[in-house]
Amino acid sequence: MLKMMYNLVLIEFKEYFRNPAILFWSLGFPLILATVLGFAFSKKETLEKKVAVISENQFIPEELKNLKEDKDTFTKFIFIPMTSEEAKSSLKKGKISLYLEKKGNEFVYSFDPNNTEAQVNYLTLEKKISKAKNSKTEILKNKGERYIDFLIPGLLAFGIMNSCMWGTGWSLMDMRMKKLLRRMISTPLPKWLFLLSHFISRGTLSFVEFILMILFGKFLFDVEISGSLISLMFIFLSGNFAFTGIAIFASSRASNNSVANGVINAFTFPMMLVSGVFFSYHNFPDFVVKIIQFLPLTLLADSLRLIFLELGNLSVLFPSIIILNLTGLVFFYIGLKIYKWD
Repeated sequence: MLKMMYNLVLIEFKEYFRNPAILFWSLGFPLILATVLGFAFSKKETLEKKVAVISENQFIPEELKNLKEDKDTFTKFIFIPMTSEEAKSSLKKGKISLYLEKKGNEFVYSFDPNNTEAQVNYLTLEKKISKAKNSKTEILKNKGERYIDFLIPGLLAFGIMNSCMWGTGWSLMDMRMKKLLRRMISTPLPKWLFLLSHFISRGTLSFVEFILMILFGKFLFDVEISGSLISLMFIFLSGNFAFTGIAIFASSRASNNSVANGVINAFTFPMMLVSGVFFSYHNFPDFVVKIIQFLPLTLLADSLRLIFLELGNLSVLFPSIIILNLTGLVFFYIGLKIYKWD
């Protein structure tokens, strides 16, 4: 009995180690990701936080100019003079998490306490400034200034990515594993047409999920769409096309469960972390932000926030629409060229 068990276990190990792809995605990729994230989040370098100061004449109070780095949190605050409207616009875009104004002898902080980052920044600033000046808080409750108004468009973009990557990508990989793709190429059906059908079918289901999330945000949290529905539809279709193209590319070679999971997570997990779905990506260094802002999920989330919060129209969204569609087209073309059908 023990010998039988030993042989069975040995067979499983041999099967596992004979496939380099499984070894990479199950062992190598998590280690690489852990290394990158470990260095990114464990360095004790000074973190710069941007805070708007309401000022009509570009004036920064002396108490803020002389504010030193917080040694406990390794945080240095960069104070940017803005008008009230500029501060509110920056807040909606996620460039800042709070703004303050000096009124007489006290500072007034304006932020949404449901935003964890804003809460931490407020407490850190309050600890340093209150030694010299009184202060009070002003909770932001207006639509567009709340954290939930920032979160819902991000979740919509995240939902589109997941729907395409797992709905289309995994479905195609599963068909390959079940030997169904081999049957498809034996028919006169054009390969590109077969792949495009997944965009249409998955896009229809994604549209239903998209509408449900919008209704969820509207009725539970009173999140409204400020921009046009036409702009919203263009961005929705562009996002779906981009991630369907990426999904087809990602599914082009994988032939077993371990590799399939690894490939999809390799595309989705990094973007989920850095593309500003749950928190602003403007907290990263400027040179990193310049890269992040062109990621498909970032473009999609930023565009949806413009439509929801700032009356984003097609002329403003046109560059994002072009980049998203080109991304989908390039990945679709490459995926079609290298696709493994058997």
